[in-house]
Amino acid sequence: MRYVLEGGGCICKLFQKIMNQEKASVSTKKINFYISYIKGIALIGIIFIHLIDWSNMPLSLGGQIIKELFHVGLFLFVLTAGSVIVIAYKNRSMRQIFERLLYRGAQLLFFYYLYNIVKLFIFDFTTEPFYKSFINSGTFTISNILTFHSFSVPITILGAYVLFLIISPLLLLMHKRARYPTSSIVALTLGILAINYLTVIPSFSTPIINFLYANGNVLFPFAMWLVPFLIGFFLAQVGFEKQRKNILIIGGVLTAVFGFLLFSQQRSLFPSEYQFPLAPYYMAFSLFVMSLFLYLFRYLERMKTPLIKKILAAIRLLGNN
Repeated sequence: MRYVLEGGGCICKLFQKIMNQEKASVSTKKINFYISYIKGIALIGIIFIHLIDWSNMPLSLGGQIIKELFHVGLFLFVLTAGSVIVIAYKNRSMRQIFERLLYRGAQLLFFYYLYNIVKLFIFDFTTEPFYKSFINSGTFTISNILTFHSFSVPITILGAYVLFLIISPLLLLMHKRARYPTSSIVALTLGILAINYLTVIPSFSTPIINFLYANGNVLFPFAMWLVPFLIGFFLAQVGFEKQRKNILIIGGVLTAVFGFLLFSQQRSLFPSEYQFPLAPYYMAFSLFVMSLFLYLFRYLERMKTPLIKKILAAIRLLGNN
């Protein structure tokens, strides 16, 4: 009975948070509601994709197209993570920034290793065909857990995410001290793009090469997924939701160009097929979809319907927490 009462208390606190957010001002410090909306939608998309894939639910063509919209969740999650860094830490001292971000990175890394190692030793993989195939092929191992190497190892995104946090103080230092901070981030992003897509990556496979690039069975190579993180950092510098028109135009044009190139090669136009390894077409499509969400939330913000306000507050709560 005590646990039931405690659980009920937690639910009441959750609803109280939603109500408090509904009453909050848009100018709340360290919070940009549009970043919260996009991050909340990103998390919802990630959850839905996993539920659909693991359930083996048959989808019609229309259902598959709708599912493609959910696939942008992962890109948007990493992008908004970069934006949050600017919003949350731009007014803190460099000492506070280093201490907080390094501590946060250590927490996430500990959680990743603890979760995977415990799961490896106590989970009955024979009950799950998805995992059983990886166990039989020897890819869900301690070695692959330590090197973030296998598709079968859960939440490997935390490995790349920890590195994002580690380099974030340097990005914030650039943001605070550089003469042209936004131009510096743009130049860095273009440089990373050139390394990823315009240079020849060594073909030999080592843990470092695998982790930095997509040279092997690695879901989240750091160099590739750093691109959306930097894009999010840049958008927070110049005004996240204020750039919705530019994001719409750039994302739409690039999606059309890359889509035409794929179509001329008789390749699939489903963006999710270019998510691993991260490809320009998937990134452009994700930016285009994000701009549509920004317009949608801008419209919904103007509505006075109580139900709409509660839904928006719930999405913000999810994104903020």
